[in-house]
Amino acid sequence: MKYLTVVECPVVFPAENEYGFSSKDMLPRAGVTAGLESRHVRVLDNRITAVCIWDSEFNAKRFFDKDWHKKANDVWGNAYQTRFEPIDDASAA
Repeated sequence: MKYLTVVECPVVFPAENEYGFSSKDMLPRAGVTAGLESRHVRVLDNRITAVCIWDSEFNAKRFFDKDWHKKANDVWGNAYQTRFEPIDDASAA
């Protein structure tokens, strides 16, 4: 079963936080992140929405672990949201 994650966050630039990360740096990348099958990003009104499809819940939660959430809180404060849910293979196609 495939797994869906959605991240919505403000646009942040590397100089704006102690990690030197931009908002895009905080998102999984196709070809680099294990288990990520597709990523779709939209930027609108200074906010990013990233919809990611994973090959498993394990890989999605491995990327969005406690360390990721700590960094996200440091980078975005309470201005970000995440959503996690299983999807069937037919709806992921």
